[in-house]
Amino acid sequence: MFFVSWGSKGEVAEIGPAGDRHCDRCNQDGPFTKMVAYRVRHIYWLFRWVTDRTPFLLCGRCGSQYLADQGDHDAKQERDAIPFWDRRGWTIGAGAIGSVIALGSIAAAADSAADSGYVQAPHVGDIYEVDLAKMMDKPEARVMRSAMRITAVKGDSVEVAVANLYYDDWRGVDRDITSGKAAQADYYAPGHASLPVANLKRMRDDGVVYDIHR
Repeated sequence: MFFVSWGSKGEVAEIGPAGDRHCDRCNQDGPFTKMVAYRVRHIYWLFRWVTDRTPFLLCGRCGSQYLADQGDHDAKQERDAIPFWDRRGWTIGAGAIGSVIALGSIAAAADSAADSGYVQAPHVGDIYEVDLAKMMDKPEARVMRSAMRITAVKGDSVEVAVANLYYDDWRGVDRDITSGKAAQADYYAPGHASLPVANLKRMRDDGVVYDIHR
């Protein structure tokens, strides 16, 4: 189940001195401070934005609060007094997501470049994630995600062993590779097939091969 963490909280920020004034509550003259009360709304505390800004004056002697009048109201000062993280947190959240997307794109490009090199110079032990359905005239299922392992490299051809099981999505094969299960000999069918090295590139370009592990 997926939960979205969201909410809001009230905060107060100091704008600056407002000079000496008379406080009707403590009936004394003394220093006042310009303040702003605001509400921070958030999603996962990463995306934050400010609403409900209310400027007020604070008595330095008794702490009494008074709503700021027109002469004490300065929108820019109030905005600048609010910490950047509260005021512009949404841009950091958006930037973080953008960075993740950019890093993902860079990683995908690097992975693609590596796979391109692997099919041109295969090594014994390379494991290819393949869709067996695209290798058969009459497949048992529409999608048959499986593994194919290079067992020998002989000049312009390779010998491969094909796993004796398949999945309906890529996660099963990835799990077997990560756990080391796909590195075991009994994971594959007994017979080996011979393929020209040029066919590996064609299989990758045609989407038969969708990832390579070395």
